[in-house]
Amino acid sequence: MIARIEYITSLEMPELEPYRTLKRPLEHLHKGIFVAEGEKVVSRLLASNLRIFSLLLTPQWFEHYRAIIEQHSDLLDIYIGEKKLLDTIVGHHLHQAMMAIAKVPKRKTIDELTSMLSSKEKFTGVILDGIVNAENMGVILRNCACFGVDAVLVLPNSCDPYLRRSVRNSMGNIFHLNIVDMIEPNKDVTLLKNMDITFYAAHPHENSKDIRTIILPIVLVLFLALKGMAFHRRC
Repeated sequence: MIARIEYITSLEMPELEPYRTLKRPLEHLHKGIFVAEGEKVVSRLLASNLRIFSLLLTPQWFEHYRAIIEQHSDLLDIYIGEKKLLDTIVGHHLHQAMMAIAKVPKRKTIDELTSMLSSKEKFTGVILDGIVNAENMGVILRNCACFGVDAVLVLPNSCDPYLRRSVRNSMGNIFHLNIVDMIEPNKDVTLLKNMDITFYAAHPHENSKDIRTIILPIVLVLFLALKGMAFHRRC
């Protein structure tokens, strides 16, 4: 539903501050919000269960999505501006001048994950170790969604999956993934091992086995780590 519509000629309104500060995503995370940008990402956000606060878009995109916006369960503030104005946010041409501010969803806990495991015959998890580049994070999340991964477990040494560039590169697929923060990695992995989960690690070592030659179990967790990260070797 639409709470209000504002036709803007300036970005100086206090309500637009998150849009003006796209290059300070950590500030957004501290406030519990994230920015979704681009038509495909925002359309997937609108189709998700996440709490949305506002949209900033051109008149053309507003008319295109008006029916969906009006039927949305959240009360949305809509800010409509010409594309030239919206281009000034990033300092260059915006291919799709459509953005949204939404609430970062609550992560699942390791206990919730174990409950999920007990009710599933099949389970595939991915643990991210030392993935510090937000764009790489987003691409990994997009692939996790593509391959039907049930949960993505993020170690403390990885960047937050809801950084703007991560959300953008996930193409909005992050909105439908179960994200779990591994607050105590050693303890959490031990807990998962006790549930008879088989662990695999992606590694370029010459003695590594080709995954195509392995008969994978129906319950497994795959480690994806930045080169040099050693956590998976201790598991």
